[in-house]
Amino acid sequence: MIFTGFKRKSNQFFFDKQLPKLLKNSAMNSQGKIKKVLIFLNDVTEKDAVLNSLEKDLNISKNNIKIIIFQQKIPKESTDEDIISLKDFGWYGKITSEKLKNILTKKYDLLINYSKVDNLYNNVLLLQSKTAFKAGFSHLDNRLYNLLINCESSNLELFNKELKKYLTILKKL
Repeated sequence: MIFTGFKRKSNQFFFDKQLPKLLKNSAMNSQGKIKKVLIFLNDVTEKDAVLNSLEKDLNISKNNIKIIIFQQKIPKESTDEDIISLKDFGWYGKITSEKLKNILTKKYDLLINYSKVDNLYNNVLLLQSKTAFKAGFSHLDNRLYNLLINCESSNLELFNKELKKYLTILKKL
């Protein structure tokens, strides 16, 4: 138990150290239309609703959408391979899971964080992802995102509607 606290602290140290580098390099090429999307969730039950909504609203096929679901502990009966947990993280921000490493090495045009709470491990993933444009709820850390939308985190329909509106204004759709 004590080691999980040390491990979390080491990941927090990594995050604090890497954040200025991210902010300096945040001018990654965000030009062009959105084709590939990476999504962070913390609730398995929302997966299908989010996929269907994005496919309908943003006209992005399900093949071009990758979902990562973070949970503290993976239920034993779960067969969903999109779920990650604390076991997928090592010390000092190191990713130990090969499937997660493969996801993070690919380039994405848009990252959407549907998490209801600000999570250190999602933030570590944000730092390590190769994403041109990041969007999330307004209660999340504003230093990490290009677009924050102010609405209840339980209202996914409004969030997606606003996201589509702003992405259209920015000529990304």
